[in-house]
Amino acid sequence: MIKGGALISADHYRLYYLYKSSSGCRLGISIPKSVISKASERNRLKRVVRNAVEPLKETRVDVVFLLKKNLDQYSRNDDTIVREQLLRDTKIILINKKNNGIS
Repeated sequence: MIKGGALISADHYRLYYLYKSSSGCRLGISIPKSVISKASERNRLKRVVRNAVEPLKETRVDVVFLLKKNLDQYSRNDDTIVREQLLRDTKIILINKKNNGIS
């Protein structure tokens, strides 16, 4: 967890982010085996997350993605839902940074 960071919570995940002074974006992804048992599905979701936060690549921010454990059955359809929500949340992070005057 990022101390002092902000939280964005969606149906399937929590997204913590913290603006920093050093360059580049760092991404942490936590997808428990208890939620998605197949490694291929976990890896596919990791690719979805990495692609969705691509707009933050040049931004000075640390981002941690935590998949919620209360999912009943995770399916491929959920990948598109997570991707759409992450794209929306990525825009929110960029807007918040701009509004706070952080360079």
